[in-house]
Amino acid sequence: MSSISYVQKFNRLLIYGSIGLCFILPRAAWADDATHLLKTMSDYLAAQKTMSFRYQSSLEAVTPDFEKLQFVSSGTASLERPDKLRITRTGGFADVDVSFDGSTLTVHGKNLDAYAKIDAKGSVDDLLGRLMDAGVEAPGADLLSSDVFDLLMSDVTVAKHVSSAFVDGVECEYLTFRTPEIDWQIWIQAGPKPIPRRYVITSKHVGQAPQYTLEINDFKSGPEVAAVSYNIEIPTSAKKVDLSELQSLDELPAPADTGEGK
Repeated sequence: MSSISYVQKFNRLLIYGSIGLCFILPRAAWADDATHLLKTMSDYLAAQKTMSFRYQSSLEAVTPDFEKLQFVSSGTASLERPDKLRITRTGGFADVDVSFDGSTLTVHGKNLDAYAKIDAKGSVDDLLGRLMDAGVEAPGADLLSSDVFDLLMSDVTVAKHVSSAFVDGVECEYLTFRTPEIDWQIWIQAGPKPIPRRYVITSKHVGQAPQYTLEINDFKSGPEVAAVSYNIEIPTSAKKVDLSELQSLDELPAPADTGEGK
C-alpha cells in the first residue's frame, strides 16, 4: 500500500489544479483582459454612427417583508450620433415613448395620455449628463454614450474576465467589475462585433442585493438600421405636463403596489 493517503493525493490534485489555473490565467491578467475587452466594446459602439436594438429589462424590488419582486419591461432603442435618440418601453406599469432630436426631449406617457417637453439642445452625451445631474436614473443608459469605457470604469476597484459564456446561443466574454457601491457584470459578444448582450447591476448595500438586468438583441448598425422619426406625434387628447409629473412612468410601481405599508 502506498504511504501517501487518499487525502494527501486529493490535496495534491487540488494544489496542482490551482497551479494550472494560475498558469492559464494569472490574477493580474484577469483585470488587464477585462479592461481590454471592455475598451474594445466601447470603441466599437462609439464608431457606430447609427444603431438600433431591442431590449428586455428587469428591475428587482424588495418589500419590507423581504419578498423580492421582479418587474420586467421591453422596448426598442434607436441612436443617430451625435444628437438623435428614440427609446420605447412597455411594461413596468408604463407605456412610454422618449425622443430627442438635438434640441428637445419629448416624453410621452401613452398610458397616462400625457406628455412633457423640455429644451435640451446638444448631443446625446450632453443629454445623458443632464439627466444624471438632475438625479434621473436610467440604468443601462451608459451603453448609449460615445465613451462607454470611461463611464463604466469610474470607481471600479476590481475587474475580472471570468470565462466564455453564451447568451441566447451567442458566444460572449463574461466580465465582472466591482465598485464601492455596486457590482456589475457584462457579457460582450465574441468576434468582430463586440456588442453588449447582457448587463447586470447589483446594489450590494441594499437589503437582499436587488439587481437590474438588461438584455440586448437584434442589434443593427449602419445601413442595417431602419429609418426612424425622432419626433413623436402627440395625440391631441394628450395633456402637456411638467416632466416631474410623469414619475409614474418609472419601471417600478408605487410603493403601495409593491407591498410596502401593507
